[in-house]
Amino acid sequence: MTRKGTLKKQPFCLESMPILKNKKGNFSISHRPQAFFKSHKKVAEALLQSLEDNDAGAFLEILDTYLQVNRTQVAHETLLSRTTVQKALSKTGNPTIRTIAKIVHQAVA
Repeated sequence: MTRKGTLKKQPFCLESMPILKNKKGNFSISHRPQAFFKSHKKVAEALLQSLEDNDAGAFLEILDTYLQVNRTQVAHETLLSRTTVQKALSKTGNPTIRTIAKIVHQAVA
């Protein structure tokens, strides 16, 4: 009888991403994506740029990553439940324009 292997899904965390070194031994500037997505001004600029470039995929990706970092804060400030915020940009979610507007308004405020 064979054993079935089970995988534990690891929670998403930008802090736990490995730091890669290049072959020459030079190190690049440390980049902390979590710090970028904590800055509302930078997120607002990135969202605006993606709209100007007519790139809906980039807009959704930026907003989704922003929500992964700030989900609880966004839910609290928009008076939406965490579940609503989490499902807003998921593949199975079907958010209203009002929900997206609340989330984007909080992201750029």
